[in-house]
Amino acid sequence: MKDALLSKKMGEMPVGKLLFKMSVPAIISMFVQSLYNVVDSIFVSVYDPDAMEAVSIAYPMQMLIVAFAVGVGIGANAQISRKLGEGDREGASKTAKNGLFLSLICTVLFIVMGLTLSKWFISLFTSNDKILGYGTQYLSIVMVFSVGCFVEICCSKTLQATSNMKIPMISQLIGAITNIVLDPVFIFGLAFIPSMGVSGAAIATVIGQIFAMIFVLIVMYTKKHDVNMSLKKFRPELYYILGICKIGFPVMVMNAVASFTTMAMNGILAKFNNAITILGIYFKLQSFIFMPIFGLTQGLLPILSYNYGAGNKERYIKTFKIAVFCAFLIMLLGLLIFQIFPGLLLSLFNPKTEMVGDGIYALKIISLCFIPAAFGITFTTALQALTFGKTSLLMSLFRQVIILIPVAVLLSVIYQTKGVWFCYPVAELVTIAIFIPLTLKFINKSFANKISIQN
Repeated sequence: MKDALLSKKMGEMPVGKLLFKMSVPAIISMFVQSLYNVVDSIFVSVYDPDAMEAVSIAYPMQMLIVAFAVGVGIGANAQISRKLGEGDREGASKTAKNGLFLSLICTVLFIVMGLTLSKWFISLFTSNDKILGYGTQYLSIVMVFSVGCFVEICCSKTLQATSNMKIPMISQLIGAITNIVLDPVFIFGLAFIPSMGVSGAAIATVIGQIFAMIFVLIVMYTKKHDVNMSLKKFRPELYYILGICKIGFPVMVMNAVASFTTMAMNGILAKFNNAITILGIYFKLQSFIFMPIFGLTQGLLPILSYNYGAGNKERYIKTFKIAVFCAFLIMLLGLLIFQIFPGLLLSLFNPKTEMVGDGIYALKIISLCFIPAAFGITFTTALQALTFGKTSLLMSLFRQVIILIPVAVLLSVIYQTKGVWFCYPVAELVTIAIFIPLTLKFINKSFANKISIQN
């Protein structure tokens, strides 16, 4: 009898059409996600320019939440896709359930951190009482109510592993649109709703995440899918938890390292006027460029994982080449936008007059990293699909810890802020020069081993 799994198309549909079908919904949802991140910051900066600095200081901890959520989600995604490629539907379902369990454990961890560490964290980067207050309010809310982020990402990654990209797209849209609508209402007030300032921005964010979570849970438990997510009689199973962690933990650490790197950069930049705010603005703006790439890789990872599980090297390579080319085009467009319109981009955030010149310069220099980053991100995804999570982790650590931070410190001492921004393109270029040849070697070796085992 013909296998009716929707995920089977990942081994049969023409790869160009398949990657388009899998990636476009994720790209749209990630683009909207970046839009709401920018809109959120625009409203905050209009409310009070000092609030923008507070949100910028809190940003690395928000990145840490996403790092844990995405780590668990991608670990489950790759394992589910591989199990389906091997024909093990029961194993795929058990992986999905244990992934949701891990997400809830992470939620509890961040609730505790939000209640105990928020004020201490903000105080590391500012002695200004107003900025400290703004940052503490914002950060404590987004951490304590992070359950929406964790559960929505886990369930969306599970659906993406089965080739269902529409529901994750809709859930992201629900969260983003909810946030965009509620932001001005809660920040500035409306009719009977009082102005809540920076706290209002955080409340709008978590409500959007919770609405997205509710939607995806309703779909998961009322519709038929390739995996069964019912938690009836569920018990955690170490085998599946370890399988998720094997891929997900390196991803989690990679993204967590990005968070700690941003904290370190904030520490380096704290002695320069407005530099932390400029970096915060850059991160909000660059999400317009990087989020579509991450959407592309969301569609790419399950395809690569499925075809690796099925031992189909030809489809794996062909899909990967198309993805690299698409990533290059997206980043090229982003580079042109940042080089031609930096002043316009900066003006969206109501910048102080004295920071405009430095901000324009920073956007032009940092954006030089876009093209090499296109290769770095797609090659990291290729490694994750092969279960080379440790290698992708090493790649991230090399770029952000061994290259980025030392170069930033050195350039900040020699050239002040004019030089420090060059650390981003330097780190990306050095990393891809070393890891692209290694990744190609691992692809060939992995499939050679897979074929020999099958024979």
